[in-house]
Amino acid sequence: MDKKILFLGLDAAMPDLIKKFVAEGNMPNMKRIMDQGVFSRLETVFPPLTAAGWTAIVSGTGAGSSGVPSLMVKHPGEDLDYWHTSFDRNEVLSETLWDVAVKEGKKVAMVNWPVTFPLGGLDEKDGVQLAGALNPPFRYFYMPLWDAASSAVYSDQLLNCNQIPGRAVRLQPQEAKGWENLPESFKTPLEFEMLVPPTYIEGYKMYALIYASTEEGYDRILISESKDGSKAHTDIGLGEYGPWIVKNFKANDYQRDGRFRFQILELTKDGEHFKLYQSAINTAETYSVPASLTAEVEAVAGPFMEVDDPWAFMDGWLPADLYLEQLKFHADWWGNASSYVFKNCEWDMGFTWVGTIDHIEHVLYGGIEPKARVYDPDKAEWCWDMVRNVHKQVDENIGKILEQVDLNETYVVVISDHGFTHLDWNPYVKEHLSRHGLLDYNLDLTTDDPSNLTINWEKTKCHPLEPCHAHIFINLKGRDPQGIVEPEDYEKVQTEIIRALYDIRNPETGEPAVAVAVTKEEAATLGIVDGLGYDRVGDVVYAWKPGYMSHPFIYRTAVKYRDGSERMIRNPELFEPAGLCRNFTGVHLALPSLHDMHAMMLLAGPGISEAYDRKLVARIIDVAPTLSKMLGIPVPKDAEGAVLYDVLEQVKK
Repeated sequence: MDKKILFLGLDAAMPDLIKKFVAEGNMPNMKRIMDQGVFSRLETVFPPLTAAGWTAIVSGTGAGSSGVPSLMVKHPGEDLDYWHTSFDRNEVLSETLWDVAVKEGKKVAMVNWPVTFPLGGLDEKDGVQLAGALNPPFRYFYMPLWDAASSAVYSDQLLNCNQIPGRAVRLQPQEAKGWENLPESFKTPLEFEMLVPPTYIEGYKMYALIYASTEEGYDRILISESKDGSKAHTDIGLGEYGPWIVKNFKANDYQRDGRFRFQILELTKDGEHFKLYQSAINTAETYSVPASLTAEVEAVAGPFMEVDDPWAFMDGWLPADLYLEQLKFHADWWGNASSYVFKNCEWDMGFTWVGTIDHIEHVLYGGIEPKARVYDPDKAEWCWDMVRNVHKQVDENIGKILEQVDLNETYVVVISDHGFTHLDWNPYVKEHLSRHGLLDYNLDLTTDDPSNLTINWEKTKCHPLEPCHAHIFINLKGRDPQGIVEPEDYEKVQTEIIRALYDIRNPETGEPAVAVAVTKEEAATLGIVDGLGYDRVGDVVYAWKPGYMSHPFIYRTAVKYRDGSERMIRNPELFEPAGLCRNFTGVHLALPSLHDMHAMMLLAGPGISEAYDRKLVARIIDVAPTLSKMLGIPVPKDAEGAVLYDVLEQVKK
């Protein structure tokens, strides 16, 4: 390995969108690489999800060998509703490219690369590691790796809150009393008390003071842990970002230092209406190897923020321009942090990742796809502009990174993990299974907490791997802790599950929602082979057609009577409809062979002097074997993929 190699990971970068934006002149840095590189569409792994995809890229293995079967991982012998996050590097069973590089005595640099959390995957002598994203910002589950808690909003109005109940707090300001050292105010100062953060972990009591710095009316908010203006953490006007505040939090796993800031999203001159946004509680601890790298990077890139906040936008807290600005913060951190690492650290093999394209597509893909149920021609151009803007942000930061790279000495691989399809409906999978007599659950009707659903294991034959994507496990006696299905009935229950899945039908058209459902023994048809991680694969595996994503919860709902009284029941619906700018309208759970589900690879560097657009679609598991051969290093020992010899021929030219 006499040449360097740098992977630029662009989560969910779709081949057709990249080519479209390059042709429009929106991605000049991508065009520069494309004009002198090898371009290939890639069929991703099944299930086509982030952790599985990025693991496949660096190991050449699918879910059956990598041990990363979905967003979650279920270990044999554990309760069927107990899971581990798939973004934990310790869940990966297969050898990776950086494992090979280290054995060859090479230096590795990783910046925010998925499935590398927690720190410790690299020794200092082997290279450097910075952060290790990501855990996705789901409304179903909040699974932070680095963050301590999610964002929140404080307002006089009752605001939407479609992720983690309790994040939207309604407060009524009162005339301020008992304060010291207040700034001058041309109107009577108003105050309210808040808990920061309001939910998920134990928060801090803080006081907010609304005051008028001019005669025009209320225009600023001061925030302090005591009623002393001289000790305020924050004093900001409308739209301004407050300084980062660092506190120690008792999180779910351990005491950790977290960092957050405030922003005023709305404040009327009469003081009657306000929205105060609290950012996510990001880590304020060390997130690098060596530890000293954290402060060095923050000096040039600012604090590390694990994920952006699409739900603040979809719930109507953040306007579109501020959500784009938030996405730009993440892209810029990626570009600046990567540039610093690749300029100042020793490395032979580099990996760096950004996730903002994926997030904007989750939010707005249905708005640019005419086949989507939510597509509106009058809103399409606005949606296109949002998606185009995020691609441009990423491209600008690719330019920053390329400034540190000599393409005569370094191979650059721009790569993505999956494509996208639109999202129309979210089937309540547990309810579907329940109506077929396969799963029995209890719902606490006294609370809105999504965790109010419990499983009656004595009557449950199967349970999906959360969040109900792709894998369903049979509650097998002798294997599972609360098993009830006799081993001789195993195949019978597999058949019952498959029939139930095929019976999930579009509520408007009656068309089946599931594209394919197979037994575990047939999973090789989806690329899931009997490898190191095969015991983590569901007893039934299934893929949705475009337009669907599983919903893991059942909500309670109110039956209202004419006299104004009501009673609570469990939601009788089988589907939740997607709504544009209300929840996700894009998803990646369809079969990887579909055109729109393809990922992409773009390879440029030494010996590659002209563009080569491959006509055949490669597999994402072919990437690691091919690049290993190109570099002259051993192929990761568990790899299932093949070598793309036509790509190697282009390198020789």
